[in-house]
Amino acid sequence: MKKKSLLSRLPINIVKIGTNILTTEERKLDVLNLKSLITQISKEYSRNNARFIIVTSGSITCGSEQMDIIAKTIPEKQAAAAVGQILLMQEYMRFFKKNNIMTGQILLTKDCITSKVKKKNAENTIFTLLEQNIIPVINENDSIATDEIGSNFGDNDNLSSKVAKLVNAKRLIILTDIDGLFTANPKKNKSAELITSIKTVSRETFLYIKDEKNNRSRGGMYSKILSAQYASKAGTEVIIANGRRKNILTKIFNGTFTGTTVSPVK
Repeated sequence: MKKKSLLSRLPINIVKIGTNILTTEERKLDVLNLKSLITQISKEYSRNNARFIIVTSGSITCGSEQMDIIAKTIPEKQAAAAVGQILLMQEYMRFFKKNNIMTGQILLTKDCITSKVKKKNAENTIFTLLEQNIIPVINENDSIATDEIGSNFGDNDNLSSKVAKLVNAKRLIILTDIDGLFTANPKKNKSAELITSIKTVSRETFLYIKDEKNNRSRGGMYSKILSAQYASKAGTEVIIANGRRKNILTKIFNGTFTGTTVSPVK
């Protein structure tokens, strides 16, 4: 595997799609928004022969909808994830196939990043897929790893930053339901201002965060900034943006987006 030649020729973009972006108010999979995001990725993929990795949430939501339950206990969430992982990948495959793009699923747990052997295996799988022009779609393996359902990966934010470092990604795009990091909670304070650029994530950066409890997702702005700090230290540019804004990914690719950019540490 000629990893260095691949990276030098085709910088890798990671798109992390959060639960709030994939879930409607009725706790159902937001198929229309997923289709829109995949269409935008596909156009950039075809136009510039770009390389993408997707880190996705949503398996528990998909499974819960199919099972007609609200998963509350760990076993219920595990079962919902088992059902939902299949359904979610079917949607990814269906929409990417319309754009003549293949996808492959990778389910990771925390030890896949911390174990040298499993880390190497994950790396080999990812780069083999990329070499074959296949987009890896990565998710936590919630069906067997109860600690990930808790908080270790933080709704895939932490996982996406770990993957960014693993593959030496050029850019990590974290899509959420607000435009980025604000000076205050924009949902409560109308005078809150968007922080568009962060050179270095510091202690002061975290003071701006005013997360509220959300039953649909396990992350929050804290986990996103923490993940941005980790990825930026590994040399990856991080963009936090609103995944419900029209054509948000297209605007990110052409530099006309609204969001928070965390510069890579050089």
